Amino acid sequence: MKIYPKVPRYDHTVVPEAFFDADDLTVVEKYDGSSFRFTLFDERYSEMYPESVVSAADGDGSLVLGTRRSIRGTHRDDLEDIDGALHRAVRCLREGIESAALRDLHDAYDSPLIVYAENLVYSTLDYGYTDRDLPALVGFDVLPYTAIETMTPAGDPYAETFEGFLSTAEAWDILERIRDETAATAHAFVPATILEESSGFDPESFEVPPSSLAPDVRAEGVVIRSDAQERRVKVVREAFEELNREQFGRNPDDADSGAAYLVAAYCTSARIRKEVRSMVVEEGREFGVHLTDDLYPRVVEDMWAENWKEIMRLERELVPADVYPLVAKRCVRELRQMETNAELNSADPTTIWQHLS
Repeated sequence: MKIYPKVPRYDHTVVPEAFFDADDLTVVEKYDGSSFRFTLFDERYSEMYPESVVSAADGDGSLVLGTRRSIRGTHRDDLEDIDGALHRAVRCLREGIESAALRDLHDAYDSPLIVYAENLVYSTLDYGYTDRDLPALVGFDVLPYTAIETMTPAGDPYAETFEGFLSTAEAWDILERIRDETAATAHAFVPATILEESSGFDPESFEVPPSSLAPDVRAEGVVIRSDAQERRVKVVREAFEELNREQFGRNPDDADSGAAYLVAAYCTSARIRKEVRSMVVEEGREFGVHLTDDLYPRVVEDMWAENWKEIMRLERELVPADVYPLVAKRCVRELRQMETNAELNSADPTTIWQHLS
């Protein structure tokens, strides 16, 4: 079992053993999707929003949405102007969120709120996206704007803390209050599943249960929350870590050959998607996994064309022919992921995660 502080990947803080002995631990299912957040623009509190939110908002009542680091638009925007991987999430904001309830909560906290959620798109675990109805967003945290300065301490924009986030009880109450229970499942917003509340937790013996989304799929892991310690710690099963490496490629430091290192360092999802878009949009090819045979040689060529200086300086033994099958495998996985998420979001496959390329 792998244990991480629930903070950005750049922070490798060691989790103190005493954390797991706290008497206020809440164990929440960890979902495999992509980071998402939204906020209601309320003109009554306009001076409390950062300029980026104000400029993105389309008037009072706009639900401004974003990924981990970037604002991506509002629920009123034309879907053609929003990344295809976010279309279902936008439909959820339109149909599954009670904006009036969220506005009332602004008064209760004398501040606008940011709601954090997981956008359920196919990443590593396939919950059966094409076989069963699944909610679009799973909420798991709430932060008042009055606490933003404590969340990101001055001097290190990656050193997030959880100081100022609402308690588990408050957050889950809000997540329940703002969801529209009449929304269709495919456009629904739901709170993350709380598995247990306990005093003391043994991450080494804990058995990750099946996901609440799909009884035939084991969850990615869990997040352990402590309000008293203002901390979140994620516990991820090792089988998920391996599956994730197969899906997205290994970390270069974990590569066991020169070819594996080259692919891990330079065969990125963005590079594959760039070539796919070139083939489909510019050359008029039909999208599908059948593109693999022509796609992977182009990806390899692009890797060498853009990175040959760095590649030539690698102090690793490299057999160029070994690179091709590894890149082909990555291309197949990326095409299948794009295909599934396009179907899930009713979007053009070439628009999936376009803003990340």
